[in-house]
Amino acid sequence: MGETLAVLLARDMADGEKVIIGTNSDIQLAAVNLARLMQAPRLWWISGPGGMVNATRDHLLSTADFENIESSEAWMDLPNTIDFIDWKIHFFDFAILSALQVDRFGNINTVVVGDQAKPKVRGPGTVGISALCGLAKRFYVALTRHDRSAFVPRVDFLCGAGHMEGGDSRERMGIPAGGPKLVLSPLGVFDFEPVSKAMRVRSVNPGVTLEQVRDATGFDLVVEGAPPVTQLPTAAELHLLRTRVDIRRTLQRKFP
Repeated sequence: MGETLAVLLARDMADGEKVIIGTNSDIQLAAVNLARLMQAPRLWWISGPGGMVNATRDHLLSTADFENIESSEAWMDLPNTIDFIDWKIHFFDFAILSALQVDRFGNINTVVVGDQAKPKVRGPGTVGISALCGLAKRFYVALTRHDRSAFVPRVDFLCGAGHMEGGDSRERMGIPAGGPKLVLSPLGVFDFEPVSKAMRVRSVNPGVTLEQVRDATGFDLVVEGAPPVTQLPTAAELHLLRTRVDIRRTLQRKFP
């Protein structure tokens, strides 16, 4: 699953784009470095917590790991990274994020599940996500599980602005144009219907039925006809991933 998510993300990146990824980011890190080896050699990425630019190794480490410094093109300390990231509208072409919850309009929650006073789950916090979702031209949400606790009608804590309440509500609230482009999960790939901005089934993964996707989702998905089957990684893509990006097979071990 981890390898598939990384390849699907990498395919959607263009040469010359500027990207930001987070800390717990094996899949995101694999995706950006794979894209740089395929169709986007001039892709430029930075790790939010580590301030490292284009750290390129043949194995995956946390993007906050100091060992990445030696393979980085540049590095900034955290205060300068925050100043660099925040409040620059559309400086980043996109961000790649994960979440505790995502709702039908692509709003995300990384803070708390349940009552804030007595939470069921406490996450890492907003960690810059509010700025990235609001200011990047687009963002992706990559989730390693797909169930009704992750795909919810409304997030328990809104920390990343998607399409807010749908339609043109994001723009009416004064948030710069943008929002989520794709949500990727073990069951399929999802985008957003252009007018309502509600989550739509783009493809279902091999061996998964549309009914399984619906049963695992806490809201009604937009479905237009029979969704195609997700195109899995090719042998060439997997070879490049396993020999140049993730030789320790971290994605296979952590996200089988």
